[in-house]
Amino acid sequence: MKQYNVFVSGVQGELKNERLAVKEIITQDVLLKQYFEVFLFEDLPAKSKSAERVYLNKISKSDILILLLGKEYGNTDTDTDGLSATEREFRKAKEKKSKILVYLEKENNPERSERVKNLIKEIRDPKSGYIYKAFNNIAELKKCVYNSLVDFLDEEGAFNKAPFDSISFKDATYKSINEKLVKDFLTLRAEKQKIAIPKISIKDFLIKTIGVVKETDGELRPTNTAILFFCDNPQQFIPQSSVKVARYRGNSRIEFIDSRELFGPFYKILGDIELFFKRNTRLASKIVEFKRVDIPEYPFEAIKEAVINAMAHRNYFLEGANVQLEIFDDRIEITSPGGLLPGLDIKKLAGIHKTRNKKICDILHETKDMERYGTGIIKMKKAMKDHGLKPPFFSEPGDFFRVIFHGPSDKILDLVSSIPKKRETDLKALGLNERQIRALRMMVNERKIMTNREYRKLFSVTNKTAATDLNDLVKLDMVRYEGKGRSIRYFAK
Repeated sequence: MKQYNVFVSGVQGELKNERLAVKEIITQDVLLKQYFEVFLFEDLPAKSKSAERVYLNKISKSDILILLLGKEYGNTDTDTDGLSATEREFRKAKEKKSKILVYLEKENNPERSERVKNLIKEIRDPKSGYIYKAFNNIAELKKCVYNSLVDFLDEEGAFNKAPFDSISFKDATYKSINEKLVKDFLTLRAEKQKIAIPKISIKDFLIKTIGVVKETDGELRPTNTAILFFCDNPQQFIPQSSVKVARYRGNSRIEFIDSRELFGPFYKILGDIELFFKRNTRLASKIVEFKRVDIPEYPFEAIKEAVINAMAHRNYFLEGANVQLEIFDDRIEITSPGGLLPGLDIKKLAGIHKTRNKKICDILHETKDMERYGTGIIKMKKAMKDHGLKPPFFSEPGDFFRVIFHGPSDKILDLVSSIPKKRETDLKALGLNERQIRALRMMVNERKIMTNREYRKLFSVTNKTAATDLNDLVKLDMVRYEGKGRSIRYFAK
Protein backbone atom coordinates (compact mmCIF):
# COMPACT_ATOMS: atom_id res chain seq x y z
CA MET A 1 0.00 0.00 0.00
CA LYS A 2 1.49 3.31 -1.06
CA GLN A 3 1.98 5.98 1.62
CA TYR A 4 1.53 9.68 0.86
CA ASN A 5 3.21 12.49 2.80
CA VAL A 6 1.00 15.44 3.77
CA PHE A 7 2.38 18.82 4.84
CA VAL A 8 0.01 21.10 6.77
CA SER A 9 0.70 24.80 6.26
CA GLY A 10 -0.91 27.90 7.79
CA VAL A 11 -0.08 30.73 10.19
CA GLN A 12 0.65 28.88 13.44
CA GLY A 13 -0.52 31.54 15.85
CA GLU A 14 -3.83 32.25 14.14
CA LEU A 15 -4.71 28.75 12.93
CA LYS A 16 -3.29 26.53 15.66
CA ASN A 17 -6.56 24.69 16.35
CA GLU A 18 -7.29 24.23 12.65
CA ARG A 19 -3.81 22.79 12.03
CA LEU A 20 -4.27 20.31 14.87
CA ALA A 21 -7.74 19.39 13.61
CA VAL A 22 -6.33 18.47 10.19
CA LYS A 23 -3.70 16.28 11.80
CA GLU A 24 -6.35 14.68 14.00
CA ILE A 25 -8.67 13.70 11.15
CA ILE A 26 -5.77 12.11 9.26
CA THR A 27 -4.15 10.26 12.16
CA GLN A 28 -7.35 9.04 13.83
CA ASP A 29 -9.48 8.04 10.85
CA VAL A 30 -9.31 4.30 10.10
CA LEU A 31 -9.05 4.82 6.34
CA LEU A 32 -6.85 7.91 6.09
CA LYS A 33 -4.18 6.81 8.53
CA GLN A 34 -3.47 3.79 6.31
CA TYR A 35 -2.49 6.01 3.39
CA PHE A 36 -1.20 9.30 4.78
CA GLU A 37 1.70 10.44 6.95
CA VAL A 38 1.05 13.99 8.19
CA PHE A 39 3.64 16.62 9.14
CA LEU A 40 3.13 19.70 11.32
CA PHE A 41 6.12 21.93 11.98
CA GLU A 42 5.24 22.21 15.68
CA ASP A 43 5.75 18.44 16.09
CA LEU A 44 9.49 18.74 15.40
CA PRO A 45 11.86 18.45 18.34
CA ALA A 46 14.36 21.28 18.85
CA LYS A 47 17.16 20.97 16.32
CA SER A 48 20.23 22.91 15.36
CA LYS A 49 19.16 23.09 11.73
CA SER A 50 17.41 26.25 10.72
CA ALA A 51 13.63 26.04 10.71
CA GLU A 52 13.52 27.09 7.08
CA ARG A 53 15.76 24.23 5.96
CA VAL A 54 13.65 21.71 7.85
CA TYR A 55 10.24 22.70 6.55
CA LEU A 56 11.40 23.27 2.97
CA ASN A 57 13.00 19.82 3.03
CA LYS A 58 9.71 18.33 4.28
CA ILE A 59 7.79 20.20 1.56
CA SER A 60 10.15 18.75 -1.07
CA LYS A 61 9.31 15.24 0.10
CA SER A 62 5.56 15.80 0.45
CA ASP A 63 2.94 14.58 -2.01
CA ILE A 64 0.21 16.92 -0.75
CA LEU A 65 0.21 20.43 0.71
CA ILE A 66 -2.81 21.32 2.83
CA LEU A 67 -2.79 25.10 2.90
CA LEU A 68 -4.94 26.85 5.53
CA LEU A 69 -5.58 30.55 4.96
CA GLY A 70 -7.19 32.90 7.48
CA LYS A 71 -6.90 36.66 7.77
CA GLU A 72 -3.20 36.94 8.71
CA TYR A 73 -0.31 36.66 6.26
CA GLY A 74 2.30 35.74 8.89
CA ASN A 75 5.75 37.07 9.74
CA THR A 76 7.97 37.91 6.78
CA ASP A 77 11.67 37.26 6.37
CA THR A 78 12.96 40.68 5.33
CA ASP A 79 16.51 39.36 5.04
CA THR A 80 15.67 37.09 2.09
CA ASP A 81 12.61 37.16 -0.14
CA GLY A 82 10.15 39.02 2.10
CA LEU A 83 7.70 36.09 2.09
CA SER A 84 5.96 34.52 5.05
CA ALA A 85 6.64 30.87 5.86
CA THR A 86 3.13 29.99 4.62
CA GLU A 87 3.63 31.53 1.19
CA ARG A 88 7.13 30.10 0.93
CA GLU A 89 5.73 26.62 1.60
CA PHE A 90 3.08 27.19 -1.05
CA ARG A 91 5.69 28.32 -3.62
CA LYS A 92 7.87 25.30 -2.88
CA ALA A 93 4.96 22.86 -3.26
CA LYS A 94 3.98 24.56 -6.51
CA GLU A 95 7.56 24.25 -7.79
CA LYS A 96 7.62 20.53 -6.90
CA LYS A 97 4.16 20.07 -8.50
CA SER A 98 2.71 18.58 -5.35
CA LYS A 99 -1.06 18.24 -4.95
CA ILE A 100 -2.24 21.49 -3.31
CA LEU A 101 -5.47 21.56 -1.28
CA VAL A 102 -6.44 25.04 -0.10
CA TYR A 103 -8.94 25.70 2.72
CA LEU A 104 -10.08 29.26 3.35
CA GLU A 105 -11.44 30.25 6.75
CA LYS A 106 -14.69 32.12 5.93
CA GLU A 107 -15.26 32.98 2.27
CA ASN A 108 -15.60 36.73 2.84
CA ASN A 109 -13.60 38.20 5.72
CA PRO A 110 -13.17 42.00 5.59
CA GLU A 111 -10.23 41.76 8.02
CA ARG A 112 -8.14 39.65 5.66
CA SER A 113 -4.73 41.13 4.89
CA GLU A 114 -3.99 42.33 1.37
CA ARG A 115 -1.18 39.80 0.90
CA VAL A 116 -3.52 36.94 1.78
CA LYS A 117 -6.11 38.36 -0.64
CA ASN A 118 -3.50 38.39 -3.40
CA LEU A 119 -2.58 34.80 -2.63
CA ILE A 120 -6.25 33.77 -2.73
CA LYS A 121 -6.71 35.53 -6.07
CA GLU A 122 -3.87 33.49 -7.53
CA ILE A 123 -5.24 30.25 -6.08
CA ARG A 124 -8.77 30.91 -7.34
CA ASP A 125 -7.61 31.12 -10.94
CA PRO A 126 -9.37 28.13 -12.65
CA LYS A 127 -6.19 27.42 -14.60
CA SER A 128 -4.26 26.78 -11.38
CA GLY A 129 -5.81 23.33 -10.85
CA TYR A 130 -5.83 23.70 -7.06
CA ILE A 131 -8.64 22.25 -4.94
CA TYR A 132 -10.11 25.27 -3.15
CA LYS A 133 -12.77 25.12 -0.40
CA ALA A 134 -14.13 27.53 2.22
CA PHE A 135 -15.06 26.53 5.77
CA ASN A 136 -16.80 28.30 8.67
CA ASN A 137 -15.77 26.10 11.60
CA ILE A 138 -13.47 23.22 12.49
CA ALA A 139 -16.16 20.58 11.91
CA GLU A 140 -16.60 21.82 8.33
CA LEU A 141 -12.83 21.91 7.83
CA LYS A 142 -12.42 18.30 8.96
CA LYS A 143 -15.22 17.16 6.64
CA CYS A 144 -13.67 19.06 3.71
CA VAL A 145 -10.23 17.61 4.32
CA TYR A 146 -11.58 14.09 4.71
CA ASN A 147 -13.58 14.21 1.48
CA SER A 148 -10.74 15.83 -0.49
CA LEU A 149 -8.28 13.16 0.64
CA VAL A 150 -10.75 10.39 -0.22
CA ASP A 151 -11.13 11.99 -3.67
CA PHE A 152 -7.34 12.04 -3.98
CA LEU A 153 -7.11 8.33 -3.17
CA ASP A 154 -9.87 7.60 -5.65
CA GLU A 155 -8.05 9.53 -8.40
CA GLU A 156 -4.84 7.66 -7.56
CA GLY A 157 -6.65 4.34 -7.97
CA ALA A 158 -6.17 3.35 -4.34
CA PHE A 159 -9.69 1.95 -4.09
CA ASN A 160 -10.54 0.65 -7.53
CA LYS A 161 -9.42 1.84 -10.92
CA ALA A 162 -12.92 1.44 -12.34
CA PRO A 163 -15.48 4.24 -11.84
CA PHE A 164 -17.98 3.61 -9.06
CA ASP A 165 -20.93 3.06 -11.39
CA SER A 166 -19.08 0.39 -13.43
CA ILE A 167 -17.93 -1.74 -10.49
CA SER A 168 -19.68 -5.09 -9.99
CA PHE A 169 -21.13 -5.32 -6.51
CA LYS A 170 -19.42 -8.29 -4.87
CA ASP A 171 -22.14 -8.92 -2.25
CA ALA A 172 -25.04 -8.96 -4.74
CA THR A 173 -26.15 -11.49 -7.35
CA TYR A 174 -28.46 -11.32 -10.33
CA LYS A 175 -31.29 -12.30 -7.96
CA SER A 176 -30.90 -8.87 -6.33
CA ILE A 177 -32.45 -7.33 -9.47
CA ASN A 178 -36.20 -6.92 -9.72
CA GLU A 179 -37.00 -7.61 -13.39
CA LYS A 180 -40.33 -5.76 -13.07
CA LEU A 181 -38.36 -2.55 -12.50
CA VAL A 182 -36.47 -3.27 -15.71
CA LYS A 183 -39.76 -3.84 -17.59
CA ASP A 184 -41.08 -0.51 -16.25
CA PHE A 185 -37.87 1.13 -17.42
CA LEU A 186 -38.20 -0.41 -20.90
CA THR A 187 -41.78 0.86 -21.17
CA LEU A 188 -40.73 4.37 -20.15
CA ARG A 189 -37.76 4.24 -22.53
CA ALA A 190 -40.02 3.20 -25.41
CA GLU A 191 -42.48 6.03 -24.68
CA LYS A 192 -39.80 8.70 -24.40
CA GLN A 193 -37.82 7.59 -27.47
CA LYS A 194 -40.91 6.55 -29.46
CA ILE A 195 -39.41 3.14 -30.16
CA ALA A 196 -40.55 -0.45 -29.66
CA ILE A 197 -39.69 -2.44 -26.57
CA PRO A 198 -36.75 -4.70 -27.59
CA LYS A 199 -37.62 -8.34 -28.19
CA ILE A 200 -34.82 -9.78 -26.08
CA SER A 201 -34.73 -11.17 -22.58
CA ILE A 202 -34.38 -8.85 -19.60
CA LYS A 203 -31.07 -10.49 -18.76
CA ASP A 204 -29.64 -9.95 -22.25
CA PHE A 205 -30.81 -6.33 -22.23
CA LEU A 206 -28.97 -5.70 -18.96
CA ILE A 207 -25.82 -7.54 -20.03
CA LYS A 208 -25.51 -6.78 -23.73
CA THR A 209 -27.49 -3.61 -24.42
CA ILE A 210 -26.79 -1.33 -21.45
CA GLY A 211 -23.96 -3.29 -19.81
CA VAL A 212 -24.98 -2.99 -16.16
CA VAL A 213 -24.67 -6.70 -15.32
CA LYS A 214 -21.30 -8.44 -15.61
CA GLU A 215 -19.90 -11.91 -15.13
CA THR A 216 -17.52 -11.89 -12.18
CA ASP A 217 -15.82 -15.03 -10.85
CA GLY A 218 -18.15 -17.17 -12.92
CA GLU A 219 -21.34 -15.54 -11.64
CA LEU A 220 -23.55 -12.75 -12.97
CA ARG A 221 -23.39 -9.72 -10.69
CA PRO A 222 -25.08 -6.31 -10.97
CA THR A 223 -22.92 -3.22 -11.18
CA ASN A 224 -23.56 -0.36 -8.80
CA THR A 225 -25.62 1.26 -11.57
CA ALA A 226 -27.91 -1.78 -11.77
CA ILE A 227 -28.25 -1.72 -7.98
CA LEU A 228 -29.28 1.95 -8.01
CA PHE A 229 -31.91 1.58 -10.75
CA PHE A 230 -33.18 -1.99 -10.67
CA CYS A 231 -32.94 -3.17 -7.08
CA ASP A 232 -35.93 -2.82 -4.71
CA ASN A 233 -33.72 -1.55 -1.90
CA PRO A 234 -30.44 -0.09 -3.23
CA GLN A 235 -29.69 1.38 0.19
CA GLN A 236 -29.11 -2.15 1.51
CA PHE A 237 -25.96 -2.17 -0.61
CA ILE A 238 -25.27 1.57 -1.09
CA PRO A 239 -26.55 3.38 2.05
CA GLN A 240 -25.46 6.81 0.81
CA SER A 241 -27.83 6.57 -2.19
CA SER A 242 -30.86 7.70 -0.18
CA VAL A 243 -31.93 11.34 -0.51
CA LYS A 244 -32.76 13.59 2.44
CA VAL A 245 -35.53 16.16 1.99
CA ALA A 246 -36.65 18.85 4.40
CA ARG A 247 -39.06 21.78 4.59
CA TYR A 248 -38.08 24.42 7.17
CA ARG A 249 -40.12 27.13 8.77
CA GLY A 250 -38.64 30.47 7.78
CA ASN A 251 -35.30 30.96 6.08
CA SER A 252 -32.93 29.04 8.38
CA ARG A 253 -32.30 25.43 9.42
CA ILE A 254 -33.91 25.69 12.84
CA GLU A 255 -37.44 24.29 12.78
CA PHE A 256 -38.67 21.46 10.55
CA ILE A 257 -42.14 21.51 9.06
CA ASP A 258 -41.64 18.29 7.10
CA SER A 259 -38.57 16.07 6.72
CA ARG A 260 -37.80 12.54 5.68
CA GLU A 261 -35.22 10.29 4.07
CA LEU A 262 -36.25 8.82 0.72
CA PHE A 263 -35.35 5.22 -0.08
CA GLY A 264 -35.74 2.96 -3.08
CA PRO A 265 -34.48 2.80 -6.68
CA PHE A 266 -33.53 5.91 -8.61
CA TYR A 267 -36.82 6.57 -10.42
CA LYS A 268 -38.94 5.93 -7.32
CA ILE A 269 -36.90 8.51 -5.39
CA LEU A 270 -37.44 11.02 -8.21
CA GLY A 271 -41.19 10.46 -7.99
CA ASP A 272 -41.16 10.85 -4.20
CA ILE A 273 -39.20 14.09 -4.53
CA GLU A 274 -41.86 15.50 -6.86
CA LEU A 275 -44.60 14.64 -4.34
CA PHE A 276 -42.59 16.23 -1.50
CA PHE A 277 -41.96 19.35 -3.62
CA LYS A 278 -45.65 19.80 -4.49
CA ARG A 279 -46.68 19.22 -0.88
CA ASN A 280 -44.25 21.80 0.47
CA THR A 281 -44.37 24.62 -2.07
CA ARG A 282 -47.22 27.00 -2.87
CA LEU A 283 -49.61 27.00 -5.79
CA ALA A 284 -51.39 30.34 -6.11
CA SER A 285 -54.26 31.16 -8.45
CA LYS A 286 -55.44 34.34 -10.13
CA ILE A 287 -58.20 35.31 -12.56
CA VAL A 288 -56.80 37.27 -15.49
CA GLU A 289 -59.41 38.53 -17.94
CA PHE A 290 -61.45 35.38 -18.65
CA LYS A 291 -58.86 32.84 -17.54
CA ARG A 292 -57.88 31.27 -14.27
CA VAL A 293 -54.13 30.67 -13.99
CA ASP A 294 -52.41 28.43 -11.46
CA ILE A 295 -49.06 29.81 -10.40
CA PRO A 296 -46.51 27.41 -8.85
CA GLU A 297 -43.91 28.96 -6.57
CA TYR A 298 -41.06 27.43 -8.59
CA PRO A 299 -40.86 25.72 -12.00
CA PHE A 300 -40.56 22.05 -11.09
CA GLU A 301 -38.67 21.26 -14.29
CA ALA A 302 -35.73 23.34 -12.99
CA ILE A 303 -35.81 21.67 -9.58
CA LYS A 304 -36.05 18.20 -11.16
CA GLU A 305 -33.08 18.94 -13.42
CA ALA A 306 -30.96 19.94 -10.42
CA VAL A 307 -32.02 16.88 -8.42
CA ILE A 308 -31.21 14.51 -11.29
CA ASN A 309 -27.82 16.16 -11.74
CA ALA A 310 -27.13 15.88 -8.01
CA MET A 311 -28.02 12.17 -7.91
CA ALA A 312 -26.22 11.35 -11.15
CA HIS A 313 -22.98 13.30 -10.69
CA ARG A 314 -22.42 12.91 -6.95
CA ASN A 315 -19.35 11.15 -5.56
CA TYR A 316 -20.69 7.80 -4.36
CA PHE A 317 -17.36 6.92 -2.76
CA LEU A 318 -18.18 9.48 -0.05
CA GLU A 319 -20.04 7.33 2.45
CA GLY A 320 -22.23 8.95 5.07
CA ALA A 321 -23.08 11.84 2.74
CA ASN A 322 -26.42 12.17 0.96
CA VAL A 323 -27.97 14.32 -1.72
CA GLN A 324 -30.19 16.85 0.08
CA LEU A 325 -33.18 18.92 -1.03
CA GLU A 326 -34.07 21.70 1.42
CA ILE A 327 -37.03 24.03 1.05
CA PHE A 328 -37.10 27.38 2.88
CA ASP A 329 -39.60 30.24 2.75
CA ASP A 330 -37.40 32.17 0.31
CA ARG A 331 -35.38 29.51 -1.56
CA ILE A 332 -34.69 25.87 -2.39
CA GLU A 333 -31.21 24.36 -1.96
CA ILE A 334 -30.04 21.12 -3.57
CA THR A 335 -26.71 19.80 -2.35
CA SER A 336 -24.64 16.98 -3.81
CA PRO A 337 -21.64 15.21 -2.17
CA GLY A 338 -18.42 15.74 -4.10
CA GLY A 339 -17.28 19.01 -5.59
CA LEU A 340 -16.77 19.74 -9.26
CA LEU A 341 -14.41 17.49 -11.18
CA PRO A 342 -10.93 18.91 -11.86
CA GLY A 343 -10.92 21.25 -14.85
CA LEU A 344 -14.49 22.49 -14.39
CA ASP A 345 -15.07 26.17 -13.61
CA ILE A 346 -18.14 26.89 -11.48
CA LYS A 347 -18.66 30.13 -13.41
CA LYS A 348 -18.64 28.39 -16.80
CA LEU A 349 -20.71 25.24 -16.39
CA ALA A 350 -23.35 25.83 -19.07
CA GLY A 351 -22.88 23.56 -22.07
CA ILE A 352 -20.11 21.51 -20.40
CA HIS A 353 -20.72 17.78 -19.89
CA LYS A 354 -18.33 15.92 -17.63
CA THR A 355 -19.26 13.26 -15.09
CA ARG A 356 -17.73 10.80 -12.69
CA ASN A 357 -20.67 8.40 -13.27
CA LYS A 358 -21.03 7.79 -17.03
CA LYS A 359 -23.11 4.61 -16.70
CA ILE A 360 -25.66 6.31 -14.45
CA CYS A 361 -25.94 9.15 -16.96
CA ASP A 362 -26.34 6.65 -19.81
CA ILE A 363 -29.42 5.16 -18.12
CA LEU A 364 -30.93 8.64 -17.69
CA HIS A 365 -30.19 9.43 -21.34
CA GLU A 366 -32.25 6.38 -22.31
CA THR A 367 -35.38 7.91 -20.75
CA LYS A 368 -34.49 11.46 -21.83
CA ASP A 369 -34.27 12.59 -18.21
CA MET A 370 -30.77 13.84 -18.97
CA GLU A 371 -29.31 15.26 -22.18
CA ARG A 372 -25.98 14.09 -23.57
CA TYR A 373 -24.63 17.55 -24.28
CA GLY A 374 -24.42 19.30 -20.91
CA THR A 375 -27.59 21.34 -21.36
CA GLY A 376 -28.87 20.86 -17.79
CA ILE A 377 -27.56 24.20 -16.51
CA ILE A 378 -28.99 25.99 -19.55
CA LYS A 379 -32.41 24.36 -19.00
CA MET A 380 -32.43 25.35 -15.31
CA LYS A 381 -31.62 28.97 -16.11
CA LYS A 382 -34.22 29.16 -18.87
CA ALA A 383 -36.96 27.59 -16.71
CA MET A 384 -36.30 30.09 -13.90
CA LYS A 385 -36.19 33.05 -16.30
CA ASP A 386 -39.41 31.96 -18.03
CA HIS A 387 -41.03 31.72 -14.61
CA GLY A 388 -40.02 35.29 -13.75
CA LEU A 389 -37.37 34.30 -11.20
CA LYS A 390 -33.63 34.87 -10.79
CA PRO A 391 -31.26 32.32 -12.36
CA PRO A 392 -29.99 29.57 -10.04
CA PHE A 393 -26.85 30.25 -8.00
CA PHE A 394 -24.05 27.65 -7.88
CA SER A 395 -21.54 27.20 -5.07
CA GLU A 396 -19.11 24.68 -3.54
CA PRO A 397 -19.49 24.65 0.26
CA GLY A 398 -16.78 22.33 1.52
CA ASP A 399 -16.55 19.24 -0.66
CA PHE A 400 -20.13 19.58 -1.90
CA PHE A 401 -21.81 21.15 -4.91
CA ARG A 402 -24.93 23.25 -4.25
CA VAL A 403 -27.62 24.84 -6.43
CA ILE A 404 -29.79 27.57 -4.89
CA PHE A 405 -33.12 28.61 -6.41
CA HIS A 406 -34.41 31.92 -5.06
CA GLY A 407 -38.21 32.09 -4.90
CA PRO A 408 -40.71 34.92 -5.26
CA SER A 409 -41.37 35.20 -1.48
CA ASP A 410 -44.70 37.02 -1.06
CA LYS A 411 -44.77 38.15 -4.70
CA ILE A 412 -45.89 34.85 -6.17
CA LEU A 413 -48.86 36.45 -7.94
CA ASP A 414 -46.46 38.76 -9.79
CA LEU A 415 -45.36 35.69 -11.78
CA VAL A 416 -48.72 35.49 -13.51
CA SER A 417 -47.57 36.96 -16.83
CA SER A 418 -45.10 34.12 -17.36
CA ILE A 419 -47.44 31.19 -16.73
CA PRO A 420 -47.52 28.72 -19.66
CA LYS A 421 -50.75 27.78 -21.46
CA LYS A 422 -50.93 24.42 -19.73
CA ARG A 423 -51.57 26.20 -16.42
CA GLU A 424 -54.35 28.38 -17.82
CA THR A 425 -58.05 27.49 -17.65
CA ASP A 426 -60.41 29.23 -20.09
CA LEU A 427 -63.43 29.99 -17.93
CA LYS A 428 -65.68 30.82 -20.87
CA ALA A 429 -64.90 27.45 -22.42
CA LEU A 430 -66.14 25.86 -19.19
CA GLY A 431 -69.47 27.59 -19.73
CA LEU A 432 -69.19 30.25 -17.02
CA ASN A 433 -71.16 33.43 -17.57
CA GLU A 434 -69.92 37.00 -17.00
CA ARG A 435 -71.38 37.11 -13.46
CA GLN A 436 -69.64 33.91 -12.40
CA ILE A 437 -66.28 35.05 -13.81
CA ARG A 438 -66.53 38.41 -12.02
CA ALA A 439 -67.48 36.71 -8.75
CA LEU A 440 -64.68 34.16 -9.09
CA ARG A 441 -62.20 36.97 -9.82
CA MET A 442 -63.13 38.66 -6.53
CA MET A 443 -62.94 35.42 -4.56
CA VAL A 444 -59.59 34.39 -6.04
CA ASN A 445 -57.78 37.69 -6.49
CA GLU A 446 -59.18 39.56 -3.48
CA ARG A 447 -59.87 36.52 -1.27
CA LYS A 448 -63.46 37.74 -0.92
CA ILE A 449 -65.92 35.49 0.89
CA MET A 450 -69.20 35.38 -1.07
CA THR A 451 -72.77 34.72 0.13
CA ASN A 452 -76.00 34.26 -1.85
CA ARG A 453 -77.24 37.61 -0.60
CA GLU A 454 -74.07 39.46 -1.69
CA TYR A 455 -74.20 37.74 -5.07
CA ARG A 456 -77.81 38.84 -5.61
CA LYS A 457 -76.95 42.42 -4.63
CA LEU A 458 -73.84 42.57 -6.85
CA PHE A 459 -75.51 41.26 -9.99
CA SER A 460 -79.20 42.12 -9.44
CA VAL A 461 -80.39 38.53 -9.85
CA THR A 462 -82.93 36.34 -8.09
CA ASN A 463 -82.19 33.98 -5.24
CA LYS A 464 -82.59 30.99 -7.57
CA THR A 465 -80.13 32.41 -10.16
CA ALA A 466 -77.56 33.24 -7.48
CA ALA A 467 -77.82 29.72 -6.01
CA THR A 468 -77.47 28.13 -9.46
CA ASP A 469 -74.42 30.25 -10.38
CA LEU A 470 -72.64 29.55 -7.09
CA ASN A 471 -73.45 25.83 -7.14
CA ASP A 472 -72.03 25.58 -10.66
CA LEU A 473 -68.74 27.00 -9.36
CA VAL A 474 -68.74 24.40 -6.59
CA LYS A 475 -69.38 21.56 -9.09
CA LEU A 476 -66.49 22.78 -11.26
CA ASP A 477 -64.25 22.61 -8.16
CA MET A 478 -63.51 26.33 -8.41
CA VAL A 479 -64.90 27.23 -4.98
CA ARG A 480 -65.85 25.47 -1.75
CA TYR A 481 -68.55 26.30 0.76
CA GLU A 482 -69.11 26.16 4.51
CA GLY A 483 -72.32 26.27 6.57
CA LYS A 484 -75.96 25.47 5.85
CA GLY A 485 -79.06 27.27 4.57
CA ARG A 486 -78.84 31.06 4.66
CA SER A 487 -75.47 30.95 6.47
CA ILE A 488 -73.62 29.28 3.55
CA ARG A 489 -70.41 31.09 2.62
CA TYR A 490 -68.34 30.48 -0.54
CA PHE A 491 -64.52 30.56 -0.71
CA ALA A 492 -62.08 30.28 -3.62
CA LYS A 493 -60.11 27.06 -3.73
